Amino acid sequence: MAKYLLFLLLLFLGTAGQILLKMEANQLMPLAPKINSFGSFMSVIFLFLRSYKILLVLFLYGIGFFTWIFILSKFELSYAFPIMAIMYIVILFSSWIFLGEHINVLRIIGTLVISIGIALSLKS
Repeated sequence: MAKYLLFLLLLFLGTAGQILLKMEANQLMPLAPKINSFGSFMSVIFLFLRSYKILLVLFLYGIGFFTWIFILSKFELSYAFPIMAIMYIVILFSSWIFLGEHINVLRIIGTLVISIGIALSLKS
């Protein structure tokens, strides 16, 4: 049972990281210079790395990476990967709740198709 909780942890880490990254990108990109050279690209990278929220995202992704390694050591990849596809569904609703993004009918249908695919792959 405890090893299944790792899936929930990884879903939380991935979703929280994506939502936080999107929120911070929305804040920082208007401050970033136009990228037209390697130097301006590096300026943007350093702008992002000065943000504690971006560093938090990197930390969440790091913990998620090691959690994923542990999951892969306990489950078959063909079983673990479809479960992680649930993150698409969680991010869809999280982006609606936390970012105010619009969910249209096609996204809902796509999410249902993903859900059916997940269910079918786990049944076989």
